[in-house]
Amino acid sequence: MARGNRYVLLSHCLLNVNAKVLGYGSYSGAMKSLVLPIIEEGIGIFQLPCAEATFGGLKRWGMTVEQYDTPAYRRHCRWLLEPVMDQVQDDIANGVSVLGVVGIDGSPSCGVHQTCYGYCGGTIGSGDWVDRSTKSVRLDRGQGVFMRILSDMIAERGLSVPMASIFEGKPSRVSWEEIKKELQR
Repeated sequence: MARGNRYVLLSHCLLNVNAKVLGYGSYSGAMKSLVLPIIEEGIGIFQLPCAEATFGGLKRWGMTVEQYDTPAYRRHCRWLLEPVMDQVQDDIANGVSVLGVVGIDGSPSCGVHQTCYGYCGGTIGSGDWVDRSTKSVRLDRGQGVFMRILSDMIAERGLSVPMASIFEGKPSRVSWEEIKKELQR
């Protein structure tokens, strides 16, 4: 069988839900409704690194974009993405078609169109901080920190790689056909 010379970059947890914050994840391993049609179409999959897991480990708390948007985390994202971008740039220069990036809306790192806002600050052990922090969390327009860094690095290298997103709350409703349309716009 001949090489397809094309691939899509996927957020890490779409292929490995175990990287998510404990308590999150509505599928057992990989998001089959997205991944299997890609494979069946003969498209390669490039798994992006998980910046949250490599920065905070599996025992981390769920956080918002305001909490991740720090110089240290942005530097970590850039460090993780340098070799990815080197490979993407070289692949494109050598005739490979990079169809796009698929992120996860709602994620403070991998959100493409929407991210998670709402940090209040304070300690979680006193007063009403937990209740106030929980109630302040909301989805709104914007990119997560990791996707914003990736977008910047794509532009810095003069490349054109489109981005699309899924909302993983209902994985059975995720459609590769819909994602593909978004990437082709």
